[in-house]
Amino acid sequence: MKILDRRSPAFLPLARRTTLRLGGFPLAEIRLEYPADYDLLPPLLEREGFDVRILGGGSNLLADDGNLPFAVIRPLNGMGQSPEHVGPDLRACGEERVLIRAGAGLRMPALLAWCAARGLSGLEGLVGVPGRLGGAIAMNAGAYGCSLAPLLRELTVFSPAGGLLRIGKDGWTASYRHFALAGENDWFIAVEAVLSLAVKNPSEVRAHMAENLARKTSTQPVAAHTAGCVFRNPPKCSAGKLLDDAGMKGVGRGGMRFSDMHANFLVNEDGGSCAAALDLIAEAREKVARTSGVNLEMEIKVWS
Repeated sequence: MKILDRRSPAFLPLARRTTLRLGGFPLAEIRLEYPADYDLLPPLLEREGFDVRILGGGSNLLADDGNLPFAVIRPLNGMGQSPEHVGPDLRACGEERVLIRAGAGLRMPALLAWCAARGLSGLEGLVGVPGRLGGAIAMNAGAYGCSLAPLLRELTVFSPAGGLLRIGKDGWTASYRHFALAGENDWFIAVEAVLSLAVKNPSEVRAHMAENLARKTSTQPVAAHTAGCVFRNPPKCSAGKLLDDAGMKGVGRGGMRFSDMHANFLVNEDGGSCAAALDLIAEAREKVARTSGVNLEMEIKVWS
């Protein structure tokens, strides 16, 4: 475990930790690099009395500016490491599947590249997602017909109530962009995951990823400073279309703008602020409610 405070040379503002490039200075940064570090977390939090937030790759986060009254926990177990091949998935029916184990700190691009090289299929829809595995699990990330929760076979988690636990599929609940531990109402950290993936030809997996990436780059501002989709898609409807119909595509304020490519992506054009972003979000929700009668729900997490 490493603890950085504002005096440390390695301590960075959240603007350097998030893909939207926004966010000020938390009280401290707590880095958990090994499973054993989690045993040290409860006494630390009790001693310091920190209010905490969990920071993965920062790719789904809008954080406030200035000095912030909480510490961030960064689960980095598995960062820079390759996943581990566990063996065949004996519960698979009708196709050959294998189990792999990966730490929550592993970046999604590295995980997808590892899978593509070995012809392991199931995650192709997440190509281009810049975050880490733990964050992708915590929001049940998905795109183009795939999502993470159905691929999970086992999960090691830490929670204030239960400590460090290894749980099976009956230990969590999941739905569209939602993931929670069964019976838990407090925060939790995904530490390590076992995923079930189908065995295919590597060229087929690479081709599927390339197709999805081409589709994404042609319709989304993937090279800009964004945090992914701002709002969840309502049932049987597209949040992007509702925003477009409400006239929000391209609308900007204070260095922030709803993308000209996709109205559900908020872009920091450099020099933006959390306050400007929140103003635009409030305007978008009000206009969509007025024009379409739909109350949009947030998909990105707001630390304000």
